[in-house]
Amino acid sequence: MTIRTFCALGIMVLSAWVPPAFSQNRETLQHLDELDRKCEAARDAILPAIIEWKIQQCVKVPPSPRARPRTLEQCRAYWSDYGVIDRQRAALDLDECKEAFLARQAHRSRNR
Repeated sequence: MTIRTFCALGIMVLSAWVPPAFSQNRETLQHLDELDRKCEAARDAILPAIIEWKIQQCVKVPPSPRARPRTLEQCRAYWSDYGVIDRQRAALDLDECKEAFLARQAHRSRNR
């Protein structure tokens, strides 16, 4: 077998194998993205209720026994951005986010 024939045979085998691998990977990544979108939607749905609860607690309970109670405006200003920076921490207990995290983790471990 000549080198040219061997290379042509190798290219044919590779071209038959590569597209299915890429399409499966693309489908898997699309599924993972869908799980991430579900997590994001669940997080966005629950964050306003968490923020409102934190504002109410802030108004009721001063930060320390010596501190003055905060006004509703102060508490709203303090908690208005909750979930923007701490978004991941706020979402750890959501089932949708757990599912997305575990799926990503399983995908990464298979690709190592």
